[in-house]
Amino acid sequence: MTIQITRSGDFIQLDEHLERIRRLAADLENLKKGQDPDPAVIEGSPHIHQWVLDTRPVPCLRGYIQGHPDVRAGRMAVTSDLWVWAPDHGYARTLSRWYRLGAQGNAFEGSGRR
Repeated sequence: MTIQITRSGDFIQLDEHLERIRRLAADLENLKKGQDPDPAVIEGSPHIHQWVLDTRPVPCLRGYIQGHPDVRAGRMAVTSDLWVWAPDHGYARTLSRWYRLGAQGNAFEGSGRR
């Protein structure tokens, strides 16, 4: 899920994403309080069978980092999940923090892909 902010300042699907995040946050708060989901909610939820735990790629940024609390200055790094991408405004927001965007790099430089 990445919310893009266009050059004109329009948000693409922001309201839908905000509502989804609010519902997730409310569910997590209830779990923290020791409240399992209502059985009727679980009963009415989609059923998944023959499931396995898996992973999938998510949008992120890769580049040379400066000023990060955990990454040595000038080191190539990959961010956490990209949530807001506003290149025309010079910033991005990942799951962890805001980033100030510098010059855009080559998509394949340093990625291991050829």
